[in-house]
Amino acid sequence: MKERDGARIRKIKSEIVGMLAERQSLEQSVRTAEKSLVHPSELWSASCSSFDYLLGLREESFEKLRLHTYHLTGDNYQTYRFGDPGQFRQVSNIDGLTDGIPPEYVLNEPSGGIGFRYDDGRFLSGDIARFQRVVSTLYRHGLLHDLSKPGGRRRHLLEIGGGYGGLVHHLSRVCPNLTCVIVDLPETLLFSASYLTLLNPEKRIYLYDRGSYRRIMRPDVMDKYDFVLIPNYRLQSMRGVQFDVAANIASFQEMRTSQVEEYLDFVRKTCTGALYSCNQDRYPWNAELSNLTELLARRFLLTEVPDAPQERLGPTSSRRRIGKMLRRAAVVSGLLDRPVIPVTQRYREYVCRPTPEHGNKLVTLV
Repeated sequence: MKERDGARIRKIKSEIVGMLAERQSLEQSVRTAEKSLVHPSELWSASCSSFDYLLGLREESFEKLRLHTYHLTGDNYQTYRFGDPGQFRQVSNIDGLTDGIPPEYVLNEPSGGIGFRYDDGRFLSGDIARFQRVVSTLYRHGLLHDLSKPGGRRRHLLEIGGGYGGLVHHLSRVCPNLTCVIVDLPETLLFSASYLTLLNPEKRIYLYDRGSYRRIMRPDVMDKYDFVLIPNYRLQSMRGVQFDVAANIASFQEMRTSQVEEYLDFVRKTCTGALYSCNQDRYPWNAELSNLTELLARRFLLTEVPDAPQERLGPTSSRRRIGKMLRRAAVVSGLLDRPVIPVTQRYREYVCRPTPEHGNKLVTLV
């Protein structure tokens, strides 16, 4: 690892430690009614303990960060070491996802990533299939057209729960006039800040700092950055930013109802385009969420994208592994007093338009 990259990772780790300390202070000082985004859901409070070791990793180890991102998406490198590339390509439906999509919007795993390599030049993983589904849906619904315009005003995209930053990495490359904002738990920002920093040395990245964030949240200042990473408990500091598109993949399903409501209300007030959501109505091990579709339908005009079965969102074995991991963490933490085998719900993919007057209608594309 280059000395400059090592210094950047050390700085990122230091800033994450500062966020964790700030969150702890806020948890002790704010009233219970105001803690919606300050305190993670019980599900994520348990699961974050599974990857807290990353703060203690040597900076050089972050060059292999993609080997650790299974904690967030379930996409494990062993899938590709021991799996069947032909079966993966068929089950992931990656060729169907890119049918009719311009070449510049066809994604591949970045160098140093994990996945299967094919004779046609494709480098594919379960996460790439997930990200491709998002990009293809945004393209087919006309949402990428404005985001990818090279001139004019700077565009803004908000991803709620950005994981390790894979989606915004690709969107930033296909939409050069775009500022990508991630709002997430501090523990997860360690992944995304490190991943985006190492893969995009030429781009400007802002990672939350308590002393400077209010100035950065001014739209004219934010426009100078390619990536802006903000902890979830500072969501409302971005009230003055106008977002063109917002996105959430498999994250709403793991929150409390009050947290989802706060995010949806924020998007409805600040996003002029659409919210993309691909989630289960409630993650099977999450007892703190009511029903996501109902929460969305109260606020948006929903267009459901058909045929988004669970098996086409990534390797089935990977999702099972992360599900088992989260369940074990919940049992250990006391959230569940004994192991359970829940019924898995299918993922529902929506393009949500912020039109309050049509808030209870559901349109399904055929």
